[in-house]
Amino acid sequence: MAYLHRSDPVAAMEAFLAKIAPHDPHPEVRALSVELRSDGPSAVFALSERAAGALAELLVGYVDPDDCGSCADCGKPLDKNLCCVACGRVDGIFGLTIASRAADVRRREGGRHGAPTTEG
Repeated sequence: MAYLHRSDPVAAMEAFLAKIAPHDPHPEVRALSVELRSDGPSAVFALSERAAGALAELLVGYVDPDDCGSCADCGKPLDKNLCCVACGRVDGIFGLTIASRAADVRRREGGRHGAPTTEG
């Protein structure tokens, strides 16, 4: 149902307002007007204070499905594999695991091809 009105913002707003209307103690008091224009239908919605607050919460709380966070090194976006699109660093627990494993391999390789180590 989350994607039902993705291509029709007017229908999405109508569904949103219908969903919250039964809980609005003062639906007649209008605090905000929102105009939606698209290639399809357009509409103007008069929102009560409660509806305006609910819409604001919804907008602030939105998380883009492609937002996987930011790189701890350079701050650029991470891709779905938690790899930085700019510097290539792998982030998160997955990145820490890979970095730790790579360090272990480097130590072992250094031990075989370099000076003796005390590791068993």
